[in-house]
Amino acid sequence: MSSPDQAKKSKSKKSKKAEKAEKAEKVEEPEELDIVIICNPQAGGRWKNLADILDSDEARHVRRIVTDRIGDIGPALADLGQKTQLLCIYGGDGTIQRILDKLFTELQEEQPQLAFIGGGTMNVASRWCGLSSKPGRNFRDIIKAYKSDQLLLKEVPLLEVRQGEELHYGFTFGMGPLVRILDAYENGSKGIPAAMAIAGKSIASTFTGKPEDFQPVLAEMPAETFLDEERLPYHTWPGAFCNVTGKVHIGVEPFPKPRERETFFTMNYAISRRELALLLPMLVRGHRPIDAKALLQPVTAWKRLAMAYLGKDSFPLDPRYINTTAQRFEIRTTEPIYTVDGEILQSTGEPIYVGLGPTIRVAVSSTVGLGGATSLVAGVARMADLGG
Repeated sequence: MSSPDQAKKSKSKKSKKAEKAEKAEKVEEPEELDIVIICNPQAGGRWKNLADILDSDEARHVRRIVTDRIGDIGPALADLGQKTQLLCIYGGDGTIQRILDKLFTELQEEQPQLAFIGGGTMNVASRWCGLSSKPGRNFRDIIKAYKSDQLLLKEVPLLEVRQGEELHYGFTFGMGPLVRILDAYENGSKGIPAAMAIAGKSIASTFTGKPEDFQPVLAEMPAETFLDEERLPYHTWPGAFCNVTGKVHIGVEPFPKPRERETFFTMNYAISRRELALLLPMLVRGHRPIDAKALLQPVTAWKRLAMAYLGKDSFPLDPRYINTTAQRFEIRTTEPIYTVDGEILQSTGEPIYVGLGPTIRVAVSSTVGLGGATSLVAGVARMADLGG
């Protein structure tokens, strides 16, 4: 028989073991997470990049939603809860666009801050935010900054693209031959070699007319367009674009003047496809040709040249190159497809209306030149002041 002392010691040992077990359970019990990462494992086909994220120490602080079906995103986002403060998105521009659609058409609660960490075929949005490293590095930097209250946030308005009952949100809207070329790429092989091949084919076909079966892809788009309800005096276009960030694609920043708070950029060139191809290196940097008619008036031309030298005047630009800002854009055309952030969408044939939509708060790098970025702490305080 055991003595009372032995029983007491045994009970003490059991009590200590129970305490350790209880502590272990508490440690292993998952914390209530306010960061969510939603992953599209099909983005760019790069499972290695996704594993680099999910296997990192920073991922322990994050709730994970992994899905490659857009139909699953709605229910997953609806289950985020009000506690979610930061939503990280692993995927390219197309994934981001579809998530934005779901966020603003299916969720009524206050939207979380967003971080675009890249990982897709097209990563224009993440690069615009200064997150140009590999997705794993971008993710770790974002989580570390968030945990230390050093995360910088930028308020950015979205475009709202409406056609009939269809409503989409994003940073860039586009329509015309350039979008048809993008569609041809999306329906073929992916990657840099494939992109270079279709670009070369497009340029060669523009000047030679061969192959003939590619000519419908390059044909100018017939359309009736309106800026701020004023009809533009042209009927055919090699493309029509609207944008809020100033960057349409990597290396393509074609807008010459800054955007005002209540406007977006719009670019509509009523020129031939050959003229577009010849001037493309100049146009992608926002430079437009002068009006050739002004050169036919020698006295006026010399006067303008002298005034331009003094910084008081300049030659008038070719009016066919419409590159400005607007509050509303409307296009009426039989064009079968259009794009929002690289996502190819089918047109119903109804007029398309583009305007400014809701504003989102996105995480940006400390090195990016985006004015007005604030830390998470300052942003939350501001929202509290506004009653948000």
